[in-house]
Amino acid sequence: MKHIYLISGMGADERIFCRLRFPGSYTVHYLPWLDPLPNEPFRDYAARMAQGITADGEITLLGLSFGGMISLEIARQRPIAKNILVSTIKHTRERPPYFNWVRKLRLHHLPDQLIFRQRYPVVRYFLGVKSPEEEALLRDYLRKKDYTYLRWAINTVIQWENDFIPPSIVHINGAKDLTFPVRFVKPTHIIPGGGHFMVMNRAEEINRILSQEL
Repeated sequence: MKHIYLISGMGADERIFCRLRFPGSYTVHYLPWLDPLPNEPFRDYAARMAQGITADGEITLLGLSFGGMISLEIARQRPIAKNILVSTIKHTRERPPYFNWVRKLRLHHLPDQLIFRQRYPVVRYFLGVKSPEEEALLRDYLRKKDYTYLRWAINTVIQWENDFIPPSIVHINGAKDLTFPVRFVKPTHIIPGGGHFMVMNRAEEINRILSQEL
């Protein structure tokens, strides 16, 4: 039996994968985000996430954006047949330079009202949201008022250090991804014109890659 576990991006949920299609030989699961413990290290958080993988058989992970980073840490800790990364980075060398600027200037430590309250236009731009359906989904995600998880997640991404690459990996990025620009990334597949939200607005092209790789 083959199983694929989906891990969404920061602040998102399983709805972000609504347009993806997988071969009939796979049972599809969603691995939900957990509330982080105070000052929880990334590896410990990933270990808790991995406890949600309860199926027996061959396990594949598909991680979107921050979920891709989590999937790599899980693969470091337990056997995974294949890692599929979408709109993300694999290791520290692919991290965009502006991440380092944010860290050095400590911009991720600004008050909530500066980071979260008026973030919709910025987030919409960097995600490449296009359709009314995508806008509605994004607005719903941004309505969440508990910023504890987002604080932890942003700090984790900014500080992320990784040099572990699993042996079986598929990495799909968009040519116009503003969050993780492809000029810094070396994916196995590039979607022409694809942005950070391409899991929804370029799903057909991603599905073709999935049908080849799975």
